[in-house]
Amino acid sequence: MLQSARQTVQEYRARSQSPRAGKRASPEYNQQTSAAAHKSDDSDDDFGPAPPTHVARPSGHGPTIPRFDDLTHRNELLEEDNAHQRSTHADGVRYERKAERNIQKERMEELAPRADPGSRERLLEKKRETTGTLQSFRDAKEGGDVEIGDGELMGDDGIEGYKAKQKANERVKNEREIRREEIARARAAEREEALSARRAKEAQTMDFLRQLAQERYG
Repeated sequence: MLQSARQTVQEYRARSQSPRAGKRASPEYNQQTSAAAHKSDDSDDDFGPAPPTHVARPSGHGPTIPRFDDLTHRNELLEEDNAHQRSTHADGVRYERKAERNIQKERMEELAPRADPGSRERLLEKKRETTGTLQSFRDAKEGGDVEIGDGELMGDDGIEGYKAKQKANERVKNEREIRREEIARARAAEREEALSARRAKEAQTMDFLRQLAQERYG
C-alpha cells in the first residue's frame, strides 16, 4: 500500500516537472504551432517595401536636340546682351565727346580768357564779335566778281568729269527706259495671249451651239 502511494507521487511529480513534453506530444499543440509559423512566414513576406511594378528603361546618352522654346530664349538673351553692349558703347562715346569738348573749352579759355558775365568788358567783347560778323558779310557782298574755277562749278574733275557723269546718268536713264519697255512688251504679250485664248473659247462655244441648233431644228 505504501509502495503504491510512493509510486503514484513520483509519477505525479514527473508529469508536473515536464509540461512541455506533454504539449509537444499533443496533436492540437502541433497544429497550432504550424499555423502560427505559417502566419509568421506570411507576415515576414509582407514586411518591407513593395516590389516595383515596372522597370525603367535606360535612357540613351549624348547631346539632346534643343527645343524651339530654348532657341527663342537663347536668341532673346543674345539680343538683350547686344543691346546692352550697344548702349554701353554709345554711353562711352558720348562721355568721351563731352569730356573732349570740355577740355577744348578749357584750353580756349586759357588762351583767350573771357570777361566775367554781365561785366562791361564782356559787353564790349560781344559788340566787337557782332561788328566783325557784320563786316564780313558786308565785305562778301561788296567784293564784286569772284573767280571760280571749273572744278568748283563742274566738280572736282572739271568739264571732262562733268561730261562723264552726264553720260553715266544718260546710260542709267536709258537702261531704266529699256527695262520699262521690256516689261510693257511682256505685259502686252500676256494680254494678247489671254485675249486670243478667250476668242478661241468663244468660237468653240459658238460652233457647238450651231451644231446643236442644226441637230434639233435641221
